[in-house]
Amino acid sequence: MKTVKSTLLCVILLLGVAATGMAQQAKKYAVKSGYLKLELSGSTAGTKEIWWDNYGQKTAEHEKSTTTTKMFGIKNVEKKDALHIIVKDRFWTINYIENSGMKGIVPNFADALDVANGMTEKEQEEFANQLLEDMGGKRLGTETLGGYQCDVVSLMGTKVWVYKGAALKTEGKLMGIETKEMFSEFKPGTAVSASKFAPPANVKYQDVSAQQEASGFGSLMEALGGMGDMEDEEDDEETVPVKYPFSKFKKAVEGFTYPGFSRVGVNSMEGIHAATYTKGFASSIMIVATSRKNSDHNVEEGFEKFTHNGRTCYYGEIDDEETEGTALVIEYPAYDMYIVITTMPDMDKKTMLSIADKLNF
Repeated sequence: MKTVKSTLLCVILLLGVAATGMAQQAKKYAVKSGYLKLELSGSTAGTKEIWWDNYGQKTAEHEKSTTTTKMFGIKNVEKKDALHIIVKDRFWTINYIENSGMKGIVPNFADALDVANGMTEKEQEEFANQLLEDMGGKRLGTETLGGYQCDVVSLMGTKVWVYKGAALKTEGKLMGIETKEMFSEFKPGTAVSASKFAPPANVKYQDVSAQQEASGFGSLMEALGGMGDMEDEEDDEETVPVKYPFSKFKKAVEGFTYPGFSRVGVNSMEGIHAATYTKGFASSIMIVATSRKNSDHNVEEGFEKFTHNGRTCYYGEIDDEETEGTALVIEYPAYDMYIVITTMPDMDKKTMLSIADKLNF
């Protein structure tokens, strides 16, 4: 879902640029300053508060939430109390639970939008719409929400109501992770104190600027995704990293195609590699490499155990509180690894084995 949110952020920014004629400045909001409070429900419950000034060149976002996910009968609970601050080309992210922080360089969205420079307002709007369409999304028109006329955008199973750059409502479900955000307070145009954008002084910050410059990429999204999450005490077992190299996993999944599906993300987090493919708004395939020590799939109720191409496999339906679909689990003892292929909606065993046969691990 983080990949979807990151993509939607870029699309919303482009749509805001097109709507306000601000391509030269790449301003996020069409209102100079304001405050927004969102109530979170679904897989993540809690609140999110956003303050901004200078059309979004200064922002502060504070989220306090608990995320509960369940897959293959394994429940995971993560608590978050995090503050993210952006001031022009710098960011700070603070994890209040661990009293730790990170600071670095903001990715230059203005550079990403250089292609829009010099376009007329109509051309910018057409460009934004084409980009959205190319990614499998679409604009659904306008809808009034709490007195605010919003542009409604749909992409990768997520639907967003946007008012002048501010996402007032979000609904989506991907791979069993349900996102619901709804504004409870919105004060566009209200003045915001400069203190809101001052990083807390009592936090020790890890400066990642040098690494960002060396890699040539401003990793704000990784910082925002990686900070502020802590497993609940009930789920304090550490994830065992898979022995299979991420470089080999990436090569395997990047060489994989399936009719009608587009790859939307390949990443590795906490020693688990994952790739996601989507078709429209409701169909998805996820390929995951994880250590066998992280899960005991062979005791999953209702899963069929069999051998395919000399490997032990398990196939069955996922039908629990958070996830619906089918899963194919393949053992790779040499790397102490499971390759887990999950699909939504359901696919039969023969079809899923044909997917597995296209992957060279």
